[in-house]
Amino acid sequence: MFYPSRQALGDQLATRLTQYKDNESIIFCLKKSSLLSCIELAANLHAYIYVLQYAEIADPFDITRNLGAITPKGEFVLNPDISQSEYEYISSDFMSIIEERKREAFSEINGERDPNPQFDLAAFNNRNVLLFADILQTSFQIQVALNILKAYTPTVITGAAGNISSAVSDKFLIDTDGCTYMDVLQNNFFDDSHYFDQPDNYSEDDKINMANNISLYWA
Repeated sequence: MFYPSRQALGDQLATRLTQYKDNESIIFCLKKSSLLSCIELAANLHAYIYVLQYAEIADPFDITRNLGAITPKGEFVLNPDISQSEYEYISSDFMSIIEERKREAFSEINGERDPNPQFDLAAFNNRNVLLFADILQTSFQIQVALNILKAYTPTVITGAAGNISSAVSDKFLIDTDGCTYMDVLQNNFFDDSHYFDQPDNYSEDDKINMANNISLYWA
């Protein structure tokens, strides 16, 4: 499915999520590239935004994929496409490289701007949490978000997305309370921007500033 703009996707998705309007829901933005759609969705639902922050760790055994991610708390999250036994096998040959990459990833996060400077993570308790991305091809970000949320007790954890893969749809259905999406694409994905007629002309800093002050943009 194609969209006039990322804002238009957010508007369209909001019409399918009216049950989450005006109840202090939190939209957990899984990708910074999805922020513009996320802001539009949050403005329609009168919801708050939390932006996922993590650093990827390349797989030393297979350079075409990520082994996992490091969260801002320094926790390692294994790529859900890699089994624990496969991770142990890789670690047996590349332990020192993996540990060094974990340290580098944690240092990378500490050097980034915090996209959620005023967000109290305890706000996830007793709230509806929508895991959101406008285009989502893999379940990797979902796994990282669920790792962060495991310390809290949201009322509902559900998926909300534009175009997703069948693997992402399955991940949402298995590990969350469901998913609302615009389209499931069965074939190979293009670059995210391919699905939008208008480009995203906002800087990342501008979008983070809007997300942090989202209540100012509630319609």
